[in-house]
Amino acid sequence: MQKLTGFIKKLAILISVCVCAWCAADSLGEWLTQKGGEALLLAAGMGVEREPSEVPEEGVSQPEYSSAVEREIHSDGTLPDDGVVPFHSDLLPGFTATPDPDRSSGPVEEILLDGGTPIANFFVRDSTESGTDLLAELSESPDVHIKGDGSVEVLIYHTHTSEAYSESAPGFYYTDMETRTQNQDMSVVAAGEELARELQARGIGVIHDKTVNDLAYNGSYSRSWEVIQKNLSEYPGIQVTIDLHRDSMTTEEGVKYKPTAQIGGRNAAQAMLLAGCDASGEWGDFPDWEWNLRLILRVQQKAQELYPGLMRPLNFSNSKYNMNATRGSMLIEVGTEVNTAAEARYTGRLLGEILAETLLGLE
Repeated sequence: MQKLTGFIKKLAILISVCVCAWCAADSLGEWLTQKGGEALLLAAGMGVEREPSEVPEEGVSQPEYSSAVEREIHSDGTLPDDGVVPFHSDLLPGFTATPDPDRSSGPVEEILLDGGTPIANFFVRDSTESGTDLLAELSESPDVHIKGDGSVEVLIYHTHTSEAYSESAPGFYYTDMETRTQNQDMSVVAAGEELARELQARGIGVIHDKTVNDLAYNGSYSRSWEVIQKNLSEYPGIQVTIDLHRDSMTTEEGVKYKPTAQIGGRNAAQAMLLAGCDASGEWGDFPDWEWNLRLILRVQQKAQELYPGLMRPLNFSNSKYNMNATRGSMLIEVGTEVNTAAEARYTGRLLGEILAETLLGLE
């Protein structure tokens, strides 16, 4: 009986050893399948086990398009408060650069407008036939004397307040696109905000009048004239009035031009200064046009010094456009409807720097 009991114990131990060996072999097979050659090297003492890969923190999602859009973001997730946020919706997820085949569209051509009559370091397109000696006018001092003490000396307004810009620049436009908007973040008013901010930062007092003057297009200049007079009455120290517009250029073939300059590695909407002329006295109430011209020539010259290519050729024409309000009145066109709002805002800021340096540098 004792022999039988001992035999049973030995048999049980043998069975246990076999089961353990079988389990170990099964685990080893799975390990070898997953690790392959590395496992064999490790087993032979010739391999180095790798560190486990990093596991992303819970709740932190990775941007899906960070490689396509590089934007400076603060640690709190906000964008830099420089007044101009880069707009890249042409690269955002879901955006397509192919026009919808069910909508009528046309091409957009990005260009840098140049040419005309060279004056000093810039170009002028003179359609007046007045024989005005522009170089001589440039040498004359404007009748503007900015104190730069924060008192209101500049008025910015918009005769065509609802002139709109695009949200993106895909290289085409839809023929039914909205070119007017009451959203002032997307209109010429946004460029005016940047212009005003930059002037104020340099000590020049500004009124930016955002009155909508073009709910009915006809009569816009009459309404903006009333805006000018109201502000001149309230702020008699105003010496400079700026009517900020957005231009539009479409060829007979339906191509829309997008005047664009590269400034500081960024796209800026090209801008154009317009100077009126009444050499014949036809208007009857614009005797000070030459004073305006002298200031505008100085601004164009300063722009070319600071930001070459930002300005289109100066437009000198037989026109008035409410520039008879002061001896420092001007009209500025910023981009066209196919420039983006971000490009226009950037240009507004650059224009603020240019105007501030011009005005504060006058004798």
